[in-house]
Amino acid sequence: MALQKVVVTHIIRSCKMRRCKLNLIPYKGKWHENFCELQAMENFKRKLAEIKDPGMDIFPILLSCFQRYEINPNPSAYSYVVKYVSQRRMFSQIPAILDHLEQNAKFDVPEKIFAGLIEEYGKANMLQDAVCIFYRILRFQCTPSALSLNSLLFHLCKKNEGLPLVQDVLVNSKAMNIRPETSTLHILLGALCRNEKVCSALELLKVMQLDEYTPNAKMYSMVLSLLCRRANASDLLSFLANMKNAGFLPTALEYNSVIEVLIKEGKVSHAYSLLVQMKSEGRRPDIFSYNSVLNGFSLANDFRQVEELFDEILVMGLLPNIFTFNYYINSLCEQGDLKKAHRMIFCMGKLGCKPNTETFNILLSGCVKAGEKEECIRIKIEMVEKGILWNSHTYSILIDGLLCDGETVEAYKLFQEMLNSGSTAQISTYNNLLCKLCEKDQLGEAIQVLEEMIRKALCPCSMAWETLLFQFKLGCHGVALDLEAIMLDH
Repeated sequence: MALQKVVVTHIIRSCKMRRCKLNLIPYKGKWHENFCELQAMENFKRKLAEIKDPGMDIFPILLSCFQRYEINPNPSAYSYVVKYVSQRRMFSQIPAILDHLEQNAKFDVPEKIFAGLIEEYGKANMLQDAVCIFYRILRFQCTPSALSLNSLLFHLCKKNEGLPLVQDVLVNSKAMNIRPETSTLHILLGALCRNEKVCSALELLKVMQLDEYTPNAKMYSMVLSLLCRRANASDLLSFLANMKNAGFLPTALEYNSVIEVLIKEGKVSHAYSLLVQMKSEGRRPDIFSYNSVLNGFSLANDFRQVEELFDEILVMGLLPNIFTFNYYINSLCEQGDLKKAHRMIFCMGKLGCKPNTETFNILLSGCVKAGEKEECIRIKIEMVEKGILWNSHTYSILIDGLLCDGETVEAYKLFQEMLNSGSTAQISTYNNLLCKLCEKDQLGEAIQVLEEMIRKALCPCSMAWETLLFQFKLGCHGVALDLEAIMLDH
């Protein structure tokens, strides 16, 4: 009996101890709070789905859903409602939400709430409101960083009306103890490049290196692209060297852009050097790279280099395109090697590259310069047979060729044919035709050419006017009156 009494007493004491431990566990633990928050958000989302009025005030619904569980909205709830309201452009409801958040939040407010809101204001072109939100961040339990600064700068730099606000934002961000990141400077550099501020872009890139920021390849590419548009060849080559020293090699497309600038400035040897550098860096120049340099050598009448470069293209295994052949054929014509130039058209066909109007224009121009009339006729026939349409340049070449041989009647007929086809010759051809017709005393035709020029808003050169007026003699009153009427009508 004594043993039984001891066991019963021990069991009773154990039960009392367990009851005491249970009483120590709070009724509303963290798990319970999390559960209530989830339930409140589910109710809130359900009520949002039932809303019929698009202008209805959303925030009171959120508060009521949370008050039902005797809890306050958490950061996720605020983030959700701000995002919901701002994405639907219900910006008039934002101040009330932020006021409540500022006055009642007992937690650290996530910066992403403000960054997202700034983003939506920026998309809506409400730039001043976005700036105000940025400055207001410090009034919350939130430490602003480059996250919100970048969000603001991205939209300010994107629009012309936002650019004047950038300087103040940068000054104030320093007072807010926000340290710009490389991504921040990337945004600023992009804005400078878009607005073609060459000196400022170069200075910013320099400052980044001094302040121990590390410019990336994209930044160098943006500045290189800007310099290709705005800088001269010397500055461009200097920057290219700095870019390589920083460890960034240009892409093939970037090399092509630099080469084009060099060719425009007549620095063909420098352009060719870049081709050599590309190969030494393990980058294979494409046909566009070679075309630019080939054209440069052709324009410089460096025919030996043209031949060598064309051979190099074939050795490299690159497939010449229409521009490659046109540049090469033009070089042959400039050398007077018309037969080889014509043979190249046959080679083009074998390589699957169909000659175009410009190809035949180059041949025609070469024949006209060489005085090869019969060859010109054969080329014209070949163009018709191959279905190659004539353009304004074709007519200008042929008309100028006929005028050079003194065949004004044929030239005028071709001029009329050109007008009937809807084409327009170069203004130099109009002036040349006008002068030659006057010299041949074909004043009626000359007046018609003048009328056509005035109709197309083309102004005759001083020599054409002098030649025309000189041919009017005292006995040509009728024609003179017609000329006066033309000038008055137009």
